This record gives sequence, structure tokens and C-alpha cells, in this order.
Amino acid sequence: MKHDSNKPHAILVVEDDPGLLRFLVQALKVCGYNTASAESAAAARDVIEHEHIDLALIDIGLPDADGIELGQSLATEHGIPFIHLTGQTENEAIERAARSGAITYLVKPVGIEQLTAAVATALTRATEISKLMRSVEKLSGDFEDKKAVSIAVGIVMERFGLSDGEAFEVLRYAARSHQEKLQTLAERLIAGHGGMELLASLSKYLRKFEPTRKQGDSP
Repeated sequence: MKHDSNKPHAILVVEDDPGLLRFLVQALKVCGYNTASAESAAAARDVIEHEHIDLALIDIGLPDADGIELGQSLATEHGIPFIHLTGQTENEAIERAARSGAITYLVKPVGIEQLTAAVATALTRATEISKLMRSVEKLSGDFEDKKAVSIAVGIVMERFGLSDGEAFEVLRYAARSHQEKLQTLAERLIAGHGGMELLASLSKYLRKFEPTRKQGDSP
């Protein structure tokens, strides 16, 4: 979704703890954002149908759905980037949140400075992804679902510190090497299928581009 630069960004907070929900919404309002709130996945989907949303903050443990799956569906179906909230500190839960396709994740309890810094970073990245979607549309005209490709490129940009073009080339090379469609690889990455193994595989392909990148970086 394209943001109107003349209006404040709209943030959807999806959290089933009423007290924390009020805190997060109020903190974002104080920072000048427009806000919407939902205590369940169903309520969040209803908000999306009726309001423009630029970014979603989603609790992993929702009463009616898996918050990670909700975030992934909002990203692929509506192009809405998301941040995960989790009260779990186990490595498995944090790793799952980290590889979900979220721009970042926050471990509760969340402080105001931590919240605002994460939101500002996420909105910047969301703008990059929006531009990326337009460039990917030109680069991958034969692919049916360009949103999945652009989101996957955004994940690779974030994980490896690449430009959009470099991240796209790494994904395209990996897809050819796996003998699968770019869209399929992108969807696997977003869904977390393959997890750290897939990211490690992409890291291997990244090394193939290192000589070119270093050459291009030199004066």
C-alpha cells in the first residue's frame, strides 16, 4: 500500500493483553502516528478491510490464530510490513519470530524508546520495500505474485546488508540452483520453511557475488 506523505503513518497494534494494547497505542499516538487496535486476528483482518494501514505490530500469541501466520498473510495478501511482539524468551520462539518475514521483533515488556526506534526503522524499511516492489515488477514480469518476491528480497536485504538489486540477484541465483521458481523460493523464505538452513544457503550464494561487489565498491 502506498503511503500519503501528507498524512501520519497508520499503525495497527494486534495484542490480546488490554493493558499492553492501551500502552502501545498511546505511546504511538504521542509520537504522532495514527493508530488502530485489535485484540484478535479476526479483529485485525476487519480493520485491514476498512482502514489503510502502513505497519502492523502483532503479538505472536493471539487467542484465535498464530500471530506469525497472521503477519505473513498480511504481508503477502495486503503488502503490509509487520513487527512481532513476543513474551517468550526461548530460543526457538525468538528464532521463529526472526525468520517469519517480520522486519524486526520486540520481546515484552517493551519500553517506549525501544518501541519508537523499532517502528521508525520498520517504516523506513517499508518504504524501501515499496520501491522494491515497483523495481521487482520490472525485473520479474513473468511471476504471478510479485509481492512475495519483493518481501523475500527485503528479508535478504535485512539479513545480509545488501542493496535491493544485490538481494534480488542472490535470490534469483538460489532459485536457479534449487531448480525452482523465484516465487516458490520467496514464499518458502517468507513462511520460514527451511529456516536457518535456507538463510545459510543464501549466504553461500552471496559469497559468489563478493568479488563483483568488492570490485564495484573500489574507487
